[in-house]
Amino acid sequence: MTKNVLLNIAIVICKIFRLLLVMAFIGVTALFIHIQVDCDFYKEKEVHKSNYKNYNYSFSRTWKIDPKSADKDVYILGDIKAESLYFNYFKYSAILLVLFVSFKEFQKVMTSVKEVKTFREETIRSFRNIGKYIFIYFLLTSYNSMDFKLGGFSGTYISITPLIFVLLSFIMAEIFKEGMLLKQENDLTI
Repeated sequence: MTKNVLLNIAIVICKIFRLLLVMAFIGVTALFIHIQVDCDFYKEKEVHKSNYKNYNYSFSRTWKIDPKSADKDVYILGDIKAESLYFNYFKYSAILLVLFVSFKEFQKVMTSVKEVKTFREETIRSFRNIGKYIFIYFLLTSYNSMDFKLGGFSGTYISITPLIFVLLSFIMAEIFKEGMLLKQENDLTI
């Protein structure tokens, strides 16, 4: 199975996504540092609140010190509070890390299938790890908060899509576990 083009494409795509995630982390870190060094540069950059409308439940609230002030005067990236900046930096860095290790585990699965070592404990562990990582991603993306000098916004967004992927990942782990048991029984009968 080493010449399977589809598996080779999937492995290359995993490597490309991992590279893009590393580049995104470098970009987020550079932005994080630049905001702290030159916050005046961001005095005109407005932060927009996210409105999720897909398969989810959401609850959000906004507040302003002066309720009559316009959003463009309140939600300015240059006026973000330091603790909010650090919270969001670590949150988005953790999201990128979780996505990186998820793609790494998926690449391991594709490699094991390519090498015809599919029904092994490592593959089952990889699917379970993917499920755990996607659940961590779900937790990290379900809360959003930004505090500015003149106001802020926060919200809880519960999307069912990552939960479906978690369920599918654990189902795949059980399918591969049953396949491993059948393979072991088959090896003993020969």
